Amino acid sequence: MNDHPGLIPTNQPIHLEIADGDRILRFNYAQALDFHQGNSYWGCALAFRMLQRAAPLLSQKRLWDRNRLHVVSGHPGPGVRDTLELVTGCVSDGRFSLEGGPREARCVGDMVYRWRLSDATTELSLQLADGIVDPRFLQLLDKIDKTPASESDKAVLEEYKQSMTRAIWGLSLEQAFPDASLKSLQL
Repeated sequence: MNDHPGLIPTNQPIHLEIADGDRILRFNYAQALDFHQGNSYWGCALAFRMLQRAAPLLSQKRLWDRNRLHVVSGHPGPGVRDTLELVTGCVSDGRFSLEGGPREARCVGDMVYRWRLSDATTELSLQLADGIVDPRFLQLLDKIDKTPASESDKAVLEEYKQSMTRAIWGLSLEQAFPDASLKSLQL
């Protein structure tokens, strides 16, 4: 089990539900961390909170179904991708793509914190609120992308990830993802 003391929130609901055909699946953030098995807990928190925001918006007529979802992500990171896979199964089922088409799954400064989730009837666009991602974090990612990370760089990177993880769990879903745009795909 991944152990990230202080990064599993106690003040926010940490679960979500999604249909899998006739079954209802329930996931929590700790499961996302365990499924990921890496150190991208910021990406796990980001994707989990985004999915928590998406759940009620895509469940207005019936509980959203993981088998019907297609996801386009502006964020290529492994924590995001793994959390999306755990909850929706979209990566292994070929229902996942990166905004702008295929590219290396690297976290660099020009990635966008935006997602589109769609089923046969509805498309939801979500974007992370400004101010949550520290611009110095993005600058450090760009530096590490070009040169090997020093121990100091790694320590600062961890500080940023911890700070942003606490920040996203400290906000309501509406504060974290204020620009939710829902549109019908039916004619």
